[in-house]
Amino acid sequence: MSDALNIPSQPHGIVWLFRVDLPARDIDTFTQETYLSDDNIDWPLADALGISPDHDFIEVFDVADLKDYGFARYLSEANGFDDSDLSDDADMLDALTGHVLLVFSQSLPRAGGRFTPKPPLEFIARYERKPDIPSFCDVESESAAGMLPQGKPPKSDARMSGMVATVVLIFLALFVAAFVWVGG
Repeated sequence: MSDALNIPSQPHGIVWLFRVDLPARDIDTFTQETYLSDDNIDWPLADALGISPDHDFIEVFDVADLKDYGFARYLSEANGFDDSDLSDDADMLDALTGHVLLVFSQSLPRAGGRFTPKPPLEFIARYERKPDIPSFCDVESESAAGMLPQGKPPKSDARMSGMVATVVLIFLALFVAAFVWVGG
């Protein structure tokens, strides 16, 4: 497996989990952007990640809020991760305390890169959703007959004979034209 902190050039269906080692009273300050000037933004969370994610696709919350529901269950049911991918880490995920940061792949630049977390962030894990690949089956009902593309029918013997005859006639016409030109 690739390094868990690398960001693929086309990330899709991935979440990175970090522990936020800060007192609850400092979380808002850590997660809020402060605009210092037109081009200068102070965002402690982005500085700690080493990359600036899109706000819409990150979550910072206290896992105690999910105590009755379970953090592993939250990742699988609310975010679409497969239980089998989380089963090895389920106990560890449910035992987490304090605030966590979830960085979803939609929040990251498509050019790839790498997280370089520094305190107060601590990398915990990376999880990838398996793509849903639909299975296709032939539709054989009477109501679908003739409605779906059926592909090209096999060429009949008469059509094949006509194609051969056309090629022969073209060849003969060129042959006669060549004789007329040489004799002329």
